[in-house]
Amino acid sequence: MRTTILLAAMITGLGLASSAQAQEADSGPAGVLRLGKIYSFGGGTDLQHGFGADLRYHVYPDRDVDGYVGLFGQGQYELGDAWRMAGGVSFGWDFIGLELGVSHRTETSTMAGSTGLHIGQSFTYGPISVGARVSVPIVDHVEQGIAMGVQGIEGALTLRLAFGFTVHGQRQRSGCHGGGHGHNPHAQGHGR
Repeated sequence: MRTTILLAAMITGLGLASSAQAQEADSGPAGVLRLGKIYSFGGGTDLQHGFGADLRYHVYPDRDVDGYVGLFGQGQYELGDAWRMAGGVSFGWDFIGLELGVSHRTETSTMAGSTGLHIGQSFTYGPISVGARVSVPIVDHVEQGIAMGVQGIEGALTLRLAFGFTVHGQRQRSGCHGGGHGHNPHAQGHGR
């Protein structure tokens, strides 16, 4: 009986030791895919409400550091009968995120379409992000001979609800940057 208990204890100990070694070896980059919905209010000449989808892929280079780099893509329908698409790179630290990319807004019956530079920032806690964005037009798509308005520089407030899924690697489970001082709301599947 004692031999069986000793053998079980040894097997359990070896299992825990190999699990700890595997976690230490998996301290490489972690990838988090975030799928969400986005709402915006703003614009340039014509203010509109926008509703759409948001997709992000963030890479956390070190599991003990809460900084990331990645890509984002958005598609929104604006109530003024326009579609707005944007995509580019995103990067951030802790709860602050920044975006830099290209945006395109389709033409409506009264406003010309435009393609421009997208600059955005957000504050994220768990699944909720609150932020703002600016679109600076590079090209306004105005047809010759047709009188249409142009949006000009667009500014908007944004609200995003998104959930993250770790697709590779491992995120930190708790602590302030790995220091064990509290709960990290972005751990395992909830990363930005």
